[in-house]
Amino acid sequence: MWTRAELKDRGKAAFKRNYWKTVLVAFILSLLTYSTSLSRGSSDASGEGITEAGHALTNPTSALSANGQLVAGFFVGVGLTALILIVILGILIGVFLVLPLQVGCQRFLFLNLREPANVREVLWAFDSNYLNIVKVMFLKDLKIFAWALLLVIPGIVKAYEYRLVDYLLAENPALSSAEACEQSRALMDGNKWNAFVLDLSFIGWNILSLLTLGLVGLFYVSPYENSTNAALYEALRYGSGRAPALPQE
Repeated sequence: MWTRAELKDRGKAAFKRNYWKTVLVAFILSLLTYSTSLSRGSSDASGEGITEAGHALTNPTSALSANGQLVAGFFVGVGLTALILIVILGILIGVFLVLPLQVGCQRFLFLNLREPANVREVLWAFDSNYLNIVKVMFLKDLKIFAWALLLVIPGIVKAYEYRLVDYLLAENPALSSAEACEQSRALMDGNKWNAFVLDLSFIGWNILSLLTLGLVGLFYVSPYENSTNAALYEALRYGSGRAPALPQE
């Protein structure tokens, strides 16, 4: 049975052994996570924009003339079209670029536990059953999102159940969505609470990162935490043994 101290020690050792590369990959992973949340926010903002535009066009107190309303309607239509295109573009970038990069980052962190890994592992998914990785990752996020729409707690539970899908794909990119999700669910069975407590154990570090405007997070907390998460996957999948060596790109 794994302990938080063991995982943190293993993650810290791997991170320090390959310091600058791990910092870079953790920074990339943070940007990818931020870009995903940003695209969701832009989607919400576009919905608000459509509502406001509709209100402006249907407001009976408007002092615009008929011609002015037509001109305004034209520009509103152009603006709404641009917003919709931006949202669609953001979704496409998220699905076809961000998701495979996330798998590549997790592959780097997993490989880095055994020996210093190469940063080019970040691009590994683009040449390793790319479309399947995109499909599985998209369906994973879609399932979590669907559960979160019902209630917040079920969404969090599903996020922990599917937490290891990225790592499973990093080892076997041919896994189907059902296989990856089922394997992750089985590995996390009985471990979700412990994984949650592991996440909570980094709260102090994250607060310190905020107080230093992200500097401590960039150069220490983020690579440390991400390496520990990779160690969690290794412990759940391989027990007290070490993961087998994978060929590096």
